[in-house]
Amino acid sequence: MASSKHLAFFILVPEPGNTSLSSQSSNGHTLSLATLGSIEAAQRLARELSSQGVTSIELSSGFGEKGLSAVREAAGEGVKVGLVRFDDG
Repeated sequence: MASSKHLAFFILVPEPGNTSLSSQSSNGHTLSLATLGSIEAAQRLARELSSQGVTSIELSSGFGEKGLSAVREAAGEGVKVGLVRFDDG
């Protein structure tokens, strides 16, 4: 039996009240996609998803290093948190 895996992708859209979450599951894998209005909202969701077994969270580039650090701390040690980066070269 395959192990389950829960992955999340957070997109920062810095406007008040701009929070939505959609999740889909298939064959033991769950993908959650969230648009969030602030880093604080991302921290709250990271804590919630961590308690539900999320294994990794990828952040859109808008979070920057400050957001990466904040979400990483909120998610806890058992969750990998990464940041999408763009190469202009």
